Amino acid sequence: MAELDYAALRAFGIEPPQVYRDACKKLANAMLPAKPYSRPMAKAKGHVGDNASRGTFVRDDNGVKRGRLVHEHQDKENHMAEAANARPPSRVERAGYSCRPDTVAAIVQCATLGAKLAGWRKQQRRILGDVRKSLEPLNETLRGAQPSPPNVLAVAGDVNLALLCALVDAMDWPDKKMPLNFAKGFTSYGKVDDSHVYRPVEPELSEEAFQELYDSIEATNAQWLEQVCATLKRRAEGANQRERNAMHVLKAKTLKEANQGLCSGLMSKQEVLDRYMTSDGKLHARIQPRFGVEQGRPGFEKVRAIDDGKLSRTNEMTRVLETITTCSPDFPAHVLDELIRACLDMGISIPELLLSLDDLFAAYRRVPTANQECMIAAMWDIDAGEPVFCEVYGHCFGLISSVLNFNRVPHMLSVATSLLFAVPNDHYFDDYLVVDLASANGSGQRCLDALHNAVRIPLEPDKRKLPMAVQEELGVTCDLSQAPSGVVMLSPTEGRVKEIIADLQRCKTNGYMLPSEAESLFGRLGFVLRTTVGAIGRAATQPLLQRAHQQEGPFPFTLAMHHMLDFFDATLLSLPPLRLPCGPGRRSDAAPVVVYTDASFNDASYSGLGIVILDGSDRYVAGCRVPAWLLAALRPRGQQINHLEMAAAVAARVTFPDVLAGRKVIHFLDNTTALSKAVHGYANEPDMATVTNSLHICDAMLGIDAWWEWVPSKANVADLPSRDPSTWDDEARGVMAKLHSRIDEQGFGRRELRLPTSAQLGSPAAMLHGARMLAAGVAAGSPF
Repeated sequence: MAELDYAALRAFGIEPPQVYRDACKKLANAMLPAKPYSRPMAKAKGHVGDNASRGTFVRDDNGVKRGRLVHEHQDKENHMAEAANARPPSRVERAGYSCRPDTVAAIVQCATLGAKLAGWRKQQRRILGDVRKSLEPLNETLRGAQPSPPNVLAVAGDVNLALLCALVDAMDWPDKKMPLNFAKGFTSYGKVDDSHVYRPVEPELSEEAFQELYDSIEATNAQWLEQVCATLKRRAEGANQRERNAMHVLKAKTLKEANQGLCSGLMSKQEVLDRYMTSDGKLHARIQPRFGVEQGRPGFEKVRAIDDGKLSRTNEMTRVLETITTCSPDFPAHVLDELIRACLDMGISIPELLLSLDDLFAAYRRVPTANQECMIAAMWDIDAGEPVFCEVYGHCFGLISSVLNFNRVPHMLSVATSLLFAVPNDHYFDDYLVVDLASANGSGQRCLDALHNAVRIPLEPDKRKLPMAVQEELGVTCDLSQAPSGVVMLSPTEGRVKEIIADLQRCKTNGYMLPSEAESLFGRLGFVLRTTVGAIGRAATQPLLQRAHQQEGPFPFTLAMHHMLDFFDATLLSLPPLRLPCGPGRRSDAAPVVVYTDASFNDASYSGLGIVILDGSDRYVAGCRVPAWLLAALRPRGQQINHLEMAAAVAARVTFPDVLAGRKVIHFLDNTTALSKAVHGYANEPDMATVTNSLHICDAMLGIDAWWEWVPSKANVADLPSRDPSTWDDEARGVMAKLHSRIDEQGFGRRELRLPTSAQLGSPAAMLHGARMLAAGVAAGSPF
């Protein structure tokens, strides 16, 4: 064991006594051996739902674009031969995520101990209990060395500082000052220290420029207070009954938090001035306007308190050096992936897994601030007809510092739980996900709870979900019932989808959508769409992204938003689960289906669509002139090639559903715009968005696992059936002759190219119905 430096305890200004040294060594010896924690240095790329291309192309000395599965760039037959042997990465590999070293160590220990795991964890809990007891007297010393201000005592006065220090020092955790911050408070605006836990970022402003901006904003504190009061009054005077009810609920929630000791009681404007006005007449306080945002489906509405750090410009006054990384609903799939690897190494069978969930009590409110002057929330008292204020002793929801400061706490405790108790777990803000062996009888969840109780940062018992094979996590249903077979299933929960639809419907009824509402909905939808097949629905979120970046009103509920609501209402609850094969066998040697599509456009002569498919030794071909109705359906523009390229990709699904259904597919096309839409599922133009949505609806309903890749036009064999055959040269005729010869030998493969109908392209519900009929036809063995 490496020599400990006891930096966390020394941050309090005292030298570690022998009892502390012994406790740290006891904890360190009890922890699983693992590589030290290292902060992520790059932004996560992709997730399991992605239909992702290979990434950035690199041009070598010969002008060839590399970074692809298939490197051939000139010869069509050579490209087909190379593509036949290509194997795309699995969905788990596409996520760009790897389990932390502590998680891997925990997984290996789980596989090693098996049925003995629960007993071993019981012994580990005794070690933690002994350490806690030995360090308890040290808490008084630490608080004496670093006295806490009243707001810190109110929310964190009972936190076990000594045990926090011991955990940080025993693990050599990079966030050395985290325990001290529970005594002094976390810096909440201005220059926030780097915790060295999360991904580093370069601030946009230099220190000098930031300080200049900070000073200029702080100079307006008094005027800002008046502006907040005027804004709250104006909103109250124009509020409808629903908004007035939200104001009542907001006040009640604030009073409840005051009764829990998480914030002060309500204060008047004069009381704020009396407390924070300096002797030279300057207001040393930055007020956060608090608004109640109603969320949830009818009958289950809730009001979330948002303290607007963006509007107050407090976030501009905050200079951070890192940004958080979070886990995703696919975390259990990554655990299973590692577990299968460990089981294969040991020659044992894959055990049954269960998932449990926990939630931190009071979350942001229990992490104390060192800057009480920026944690003052203002709201309108609808009863008194005046603005009221409260001091939030922890952190307001809506400040960028709140996100960083809070997440530092569960992140450290998550790693400690893995190392001390071999519990594979991670957290999404205040939500913990614990994946455990079914044979462990829930001991992993109990160990997580025990550690939180020991440091006295408790979990919320009322929100606990006991271990189950099928569990709702983060608005997603995670099904681990097939884990022994190496499969995890993910799908959006009905409740979460209905909440999102209800919030969209509420905006429609109100006739407007604020940028903050759009930003929230975009994030929530994006999270849900991570667990759908392919990139379905992302193109439909375009109006949300545009509104989120809109700086000035008005903010009407637009026609595009109506179409978006119709799309999600028709599709989200009808999608099949996302199936995630895990383990080394996930990259099957079975060859995927290889699809080439292409389009040509000439306004004056021939515009065509072409499809060529390779399935082992079988070949399939379809091509046609672009129908007039499709060109008429597109918005007028000088060049329609991008949209036709995407239409050709959809046509491959509609024409050959029996060949592609339930298969892994490598899809090649030579148009980078269409490739981007296919990969990301997002399109700015409405007519491109409808075609893109149609593509991903087909993939979802047919169960197609698609990997998209660019092919140079010279190497794209579908370039031939998309052209008028009279224009083919000798080489093209030779390639097509070989394809047709093979099709004649096999006795099938030529088909009339089919497209979605005009009605299907115009209606997501109609497209969904059509794709479902295609899937039903495939299942019934119908001829196509």
